[in-house]
Amino acid sequence: MKKILLLAACAAALTGCAGTRTAVRASSGDAFGNGARTYALASDSAASDDESRRYASAIERRLTELGFAAEPEKTARYRVELAHETRPASVGIGYTHCADDVPCGAAVLPAGFEWPGTTTYVHSLTLRFFDHADGRETYKVSATKRDRDPGAARDIDDLVASALARLPFAPTGARNGPTDWKVTLRQAGTDAVPRVMGIAPLK
Repeated sequence: MKKILLLAACAAALTGCAGTRTAVRASSGDAFGNGARTYALASDSAASDDESRRYASAIERRLTELGFAAEPEKTARYRVELAHETRPASVGIGYTHCADDVPCGAAVLPAGFEWPGTTTYVHSLTLRFFDHADGRETYKVSATKRDRDPGAARDIDDLVASALARLPFAPTGARNGPTDWKVTLRQAGTDAVPRVMGIAPLK
């Protein structure tokens, strides 16, 4: 019985609280979201690899849900650039405040320690909105997730749902508001789109 309880405690330490947790960092300009809500994904974002196409498709679907319409780049209000990556990450000590590379609720172990045969990876997605009128960046949001999967296939929907859980995350022009957020997700089934269960600013 003690062994079972110990294993359960270890599992809880590795998975954190119920649900998937991601970290989001967002910054917004004064005029973001005002006027026409049209966009075009930057041409260099439509990379030929399957992973990039999946990101682009998920982003387009979510932007439509948020009331944004896709248009040709010459006429769209916003030019949206996306960047994504997956990289190995060192495991830190204790829980962090959702730094860029360590989401809230991520499993943590003593520095330098790894379970045999495992590596921790950080998956990230960054979206940058540029105003067509003057080329200025008016909104930027990054979402990160940490797990032990070297590929991002299972994380794409989580990252897109987190980055676009709100648009924008803080009121437009709010200068003293939070920039870092913790997003909690739930997924009803294997093929279901993740559902945002909670959004909390980091203090």
